[in-house]
Amino acid sequence: TRRAKVLVVTGPTAIGKSAVAIAMARARRERRDAREVEIVSCDSVQIYRGLDVGSGKVGARELEACAHHMLSALDPRARDGSGEYDANAYYDEAVNVIDDIHRRGRDAVVVGGAGMYLKWLTDGKPSAPGSTPETREAAERAVGEARARGGWREAVELLTRAGDAETGKTLSENDWYRLTRAYEIVRTSGQSVKAFARENPEARFDFRCFFLSSPRVELYRKIDARVEGMFVDGIMDEAAWLLNAGIAPGENVPARSIGYRQAMEYLAKARAKEIKVDDASLLELVNEIQMLNRAYAKRQFTWFRGESRYAWINVDDDRDAVARRILSEFDRDEHRAGGEEIGDLSKD
Repeated sequence: TRRAKVLVVTGPTAIGKSAVAIAMARARRERRDAREVEIVSCDSVQIYRGLDVGSGKVGARELEACAHHMLSALDPRARDGSGEYDANAYYDEAVNVIDDIHRRGRDAVVVGGAGMYLKWLTDGKPSAPGSTPETREAAERAVGEARARGGWREAVELLTRAGDAETGKTLSENDWYRLTRAYEIVRTSGQSVKAFARENPEARFDFRCFFLSSPRVELYRKIDARVEGMFVDGIMDEAAWLLNAGIAPGENVPARSIGYRQAMEYLAKARAKEIKVDDASLLELVNEIQMLNRAYAKRQFTWFRGESRYAWINVDDDRDAVARRILSEFDRDEHRAGGEEIGDLSKD
C-alpha cells in the first residue's frame, strides 16, 4: 500500500511559515485537478484558546482560506493537566487528525516550529524513559557545569563518561538540547539513546519536510518587528488574562513560553509595585522578548541542522513563489532532502 504523503513546513520563529502554508492552500484551491489541503498546527502555544497575539496565531481571514486543526483547542487556565500539553499528547492527536484528512481525500500540511513535536511525529514515539522536572534539572545542571569548564567538547566527554559514547558524535555542535536529553536518558536508564527504538509511523505516512530559512540579519529584523507588533496588538492583555485566572508565570506551558512569561512577570511586579510602569521599563521588556526570540531562532537553526529529512528553502518576500516551489517538490515521486540540493541558502 502506498503511504500517504504529508507535507511538513517548519522554520525559525517569524520566518512566515503560516503565510507560506496559506499560500499553498490557495494555490491548490485554484487548481481544480489538485487535492485541497488542510493545515495541522504544530505549535506548543497556539493549541491554547485566548493566546492569539503572543503565539502569532493566524487571523480570521487566514482561517477562511482552508480548514485548520489543533488551534485553540485547550483552555490555558484549566487545572486538569491540559496546561502541560506535550509531544506525547501532540503525537497521538496529530496522527489521528492526519489520518482523517487523508480519508476525506485531502492532503495534510503540518505547520509550526515545535522541533520536538515534529521529531515525534515524523520519527515516532521514543521508548526512552520520560523526562521529569527533577531529572531534567539534574541533567541541565551537570551539562551546564561541563559547558562552563570546557564548552561543547567537555560536555560531549561528560556524556561519554556517563555511558553514551555514540550520541555526541552525531550531534551538531552546540545542540545543547539533544545533548542534555541524551545525558538525562543515560543517567536515568543506564543506557544510551541508541538503545531505545521508536514507534515508526512511516508505515502510514511519507513525510515530505521543508525548513524555511533566510539570512540571519533579515530574520532578526522580522523578529523585532513581530515583537513590537505584539505589544500593539495586545500581548499584555493576554498575559493579564492568565494572571487574573490565577496562573503564575512559569506554571504551565503557555506561561513558560517566550513572551507570555516575561509579560506576566512584568505585570506581577507592577501589581506588587516592585517596578514603575513607564516607557523605559516597557521598552526594556520589549528588548528582552526580542532578544529571547532571536536566541530561540538560533536554537531552531541548530536543531534542524540535525534533521536530515528536511529540504532547506530560502524564503524571500514572494510567499506565493515559495509556496509553488514547495508544492512542486511535494508532488515529486521522491523527496529531495538537504539544503545543498534544492535550497538557495546553505545550512552552513
